[in-house]
Amino acid sequence: MRLAYTVAAPDGGAPALAWCGPLHRVLDGVRDAGFQGVELHVVAPDRLDPHDLLRQLGEAGLQPAALCTGEVYGRDGLHLGAADPRVRSAALTRTRALVDLAAALGVPVNVGRLRGPSAGDPGAADRALDALRELADYAAARGTYLVLEPVNRHELDLVNTTAEGIAWVRRVGHPGLRLMLDVYHVQLGDVSIPAAFARAWAEGVLAHVHVCDGNRLAPGWGHLPLRDVLAVLLAVGYDGWVTVECLQHPSPEQAARQAAGHLRRLLEECRESPAARP
Repeated sequence: MRLAYTVAAPDGGAPALAWCGPLHRVLDGVRDAGFQGVELHVVAPDRLDPHDLLRQLGEAGLQPAALCTGEVYGRDGLHLGAADPRVRSAALTRTRALVDLAAALGVPVNVGRLRGPSAGDPGAADRALDALRELADYAAARGTYLVLEPVNRHELDLVNTTAEGIAWVRRVGHPGLRLMLDVYHVQLGDVSIPAAFARAWAEGVLAHVHVCDGNRLAPGWGHLPLRDVLAVLLAVGYDGWVTVECLQHPSPEQAARQAAGHLRRLLEECRESPAARP
């Protein structure tokens, strides 16, 4: 299990849930906080050079973990279930470019808000599923994949729970689409956070993890049972990335150091007391 932190790519975006700033300085800060990798929040992949990104990551001693795409919808309003064919076409084009970048970096592409809302449109889910089938095939042909993220009902009205996420992955039925879980969204859609992670793993679809605390601050500054979640991941043998995606409060430096320190302490506790795992 490897720990990553969300970072804004140098493409003009400034997401609230990522460390923003000159990339070389941010990468140094993430490394010094104790992380092994970064998850890049990307809005405009055509503005990025994957070779330069890999060079800067290598110089900082970090690895890429995934591409996060929420601001493609949040900032630019593009989504895969759009009724307007122009919006949907633009979303598909942007996502293909994201997949190309991800393939060059050797990471998956997150699809959370990017799938879009239904907003009472009965055709939105089918359009989003059709787009995911097309994009899963596109990603697999390039040696990578998409990870579908259930998002809480206050932010989106399509795929809010772990069960719904698993069902969508099954409906697409393609190795180019897997599931990711974010504890912040899971707490708002599922009865038990650890059980949701255990089920997703048992279904054979869990491929990526996001963590923060219940108030969306850094782990350890809230109430979520993160130790139990990590215990489940250790118990099942999950060996992928666990990315911290949290509000950068009171500062990115403080949030990152708090997150890395707290998660490493919890992991050490779980490894020392395996009998206490759920």
